[in-house]
Amino acid sequence: MKKYLFIVICYLSFVIGVDAQVENVPVSNPVYYFLKRMEVKGVIEKYRDAILPLSRNQVAIFLQQLIDKQSYLTETERLQLEDFITEFQFDISQSFDKSYSLIDTNGVQWIEGERFNEAEKYLYSYNDSVVNLFVDGLLTFDALRSEGDALGKQHSEFLQFGGRVRGTIYDKLGFYLQVTNAQFWGSRDVLRRDKQISQAYTLGITDAQNFDFVEGYARYASGIVSAQIGRERLLWGNGYGDKMILSDNVRLYDFIRADIEYKSFKYTFLHAWLMGQKTMTTFHRYDNTFSEPVLADKYFGAHRFEFAFSSKLALGFQEMVIYSNRSPDLAYLNPVTFIESAQRSREERDNVLWSFDAKTHFINNTEIHASIVFDDINFPKWGTSSVQNKFAYQLGAMVVDPFNVDNTSLAIEYTRAEPYIFSHNRSRDNDYGSLGRIMSHHIGPNSDSWFFKFDYQPTHRLSTSLRFEMQREGENVFDSHEILIQNVGGNFLIPHRDTDPQEQEFLAGNRINTYVGQAFITYEIVNEVFFDARYQFIKRNDFSNNLSTLDRDFGIALRVDF
Repeated sequence: MKKYLFIVICYLSFVIGVDAQVENVPVSNPVYYFLKRMEVKGVIEKYRDAILPLSRNQVAIFLQQLIDKQSYLTETERLQLEDFITEFQFDISQSFDKSYSLIDTNGVQWIEGERFNEAEKYLYSYNDSVVNLFVDGLLTFDALRSEGDALGKQHSEFLQFGGRVRGTIYDKLGFYLQVTNAQFWGSRDVLRRDKQISQAYTLGITDAQNFDFVEGYARYASGIVSAQIGRERLLWGNGYGDKMILSDNVRLYDFIRADIEYKSFKYTFLHAWLMGQKTMTTFHRYDNTFSEPVLADKYFGAHRFEFAFSSKLALGFQEMVIYSNRSPDLAYLNPVTFIESAQRSREERDNVLWSFDAKTHFINNTEIHASIVFDDINFPKWGTSSVQNKFAYQLGAMVVDPFNVDNTSLAIEYTRAEPYIFSHNRSRDNDYGSLGRIMSHHIGPNSDSWFFKFDYQPTHRLSTSLRFEMQREGENVFDSHEILIQNVGGNFLIPHRDTDPQEQEFLAGNRINTYVGQAFITYEIVNEVFFDARYQFIKRNDFSNNLSTLDRDFGIALRVDF
C-alpha cells in the first residue's frame, strides 16, 4: 500500500499545474451564494456546486470571469464583486495591495483608517516562491434566548475565540487548520437547539462550560487532478435547504477525497470515517468500576460522475456505501470500481445506495433541479407499496430577481422520503447516519416537507433571508414504557423487521406536522467584522396525542475574522 501511494504521489508531482491557492473556501462563505446567483442569471457557466467546498483557485477563476461582465450586474452585485475580489485578491493576482497584515516580514504594521476598514485583514501573511502563509484570528460573541414549551424562558451566551492557518506550498500542496474554543454561560439546553453547536462533544459533559471545534486537512492539486485528506464540512447535493447526500446534520468527520475535472466531466471519490451509535460498557479493575464509550468503526464510501453537457444542463450519478464493524475495506478505498458489484462480491454485508440528479437553466434567471436516492430497488414491484422499494426525492426551483426586483431570489423545494429509507436490517450500524444522526435531509424517513426561501440584499453590506418549512411525518408508535408497538418506518435507526407489514403506508403512525419559520440578518460593519441577528419559531402539532407546542429562538452575534 505504501509503495502504491508513493508511485501515485510521484506521478502527480509531474503533472503540469498552474499557480494557485490549493486550500478550500469553507462552505459557510457567502461567495457561494453570490456565484449561484451569477450561474442562475447566466453570467457564469459550469459552476459545479453539487459538492462543496471548492478550492480558492476555482472560486478565483469565476470571479475573474465576472470582472469583464460587470455590465450584467446590478450596482449591489458590482460592489459585492469588488468585496470578493478584495478577499480573493492574492488568489487572483498574487498581490497584497488590498490586504492588511498586523504582522508581516517588516514587523508590526500600523493600522491606517480607511484602508484598514476596506482591506482583507490577516494577523500574519507571508509569501515567496516556495510557500504562502496566512494566519487569521477568530472571535465571536453570541447571545441566545429561547422561550416556549420546550424550555420555558432560558438564555445562553458564549465567547468563542480561535485561529486559522492556511497556505500553499509550491502552488500544489495546500494546508488548512482552524481551531476554536468557546466559553459559555447560562443554559446548556439553549445551545443544544443550535444545529452546529449541538454537535460539540463537550456539551454532554456536565462539568464543562466550553465547547470546541477543529478542522484541518492537506490538499494536493495539479492540473485536472486533486486529492485531499483531513476533516472539514462537506455538503453534497443540489438542495437549497438541506442536502440529500451529505448535509450538515452530523458532527465533522475525517475523509480522503480525490477529484478529476476535465472539460464537461467531473469525477469525485470519497471515503469517510464515521461513528456508529454510542453505548457504554462497564468493567472492574483495581477494585474500582469504570465505564467507557463503545462506538462501532463505521465508514462511508462514494463515487460521483457529473456531466455538464452545456450551460443549460448538468447530470449527476453517485453510488454510496455504508459499512461498519471492521477495518477500512480496500474494495471501497478503490476509486476505480463499481460499488454495488464490489459489495456483492464481499458477501453483501453492507448498505449501498444510488442517486441521480439533474440541474437545468433552460428558463432565463431560473434554475430547476431534481434528485432521487434509491436505498433498495425491486423492479418487479416498482410502483407498488412494497417495502422492498425504498427511495427519497427532492425537487426545487430558484428564481433570481423575481418580478424584476433586483438583488432578490426565491427558492421553492419539495422533499419526500419513503418509509424505512436510510435504515439497514443486516447490521446494527449500517444505517445512513453518524453517531445516531442522519447524514441526509433532516426530515428523515416517512416524511415530506415544503421549503421556501426568500433572500434580499439591499446593499452589498446587508443581507437578509426569510425561510419557511412545512413538514409532515409519521412517527413509530411506542407504549408508555418506550417499547415499540408499531414500526411504520419513521426512524432510520429502526429497520424493517420480519414481523412488520410487507406493504408500507406513507405517513402512517403518529402523525406530526411541524412548521418552522426563520429570519436572518447579517450586516458587515467593516470588512470582516459582522453583526448577525436571527429568529426562529417552531410550531409542532402532534395529532395522535392531541398536543401542540410552540417555541421561539432569538440570537445576536458579533463576529470578527482578522
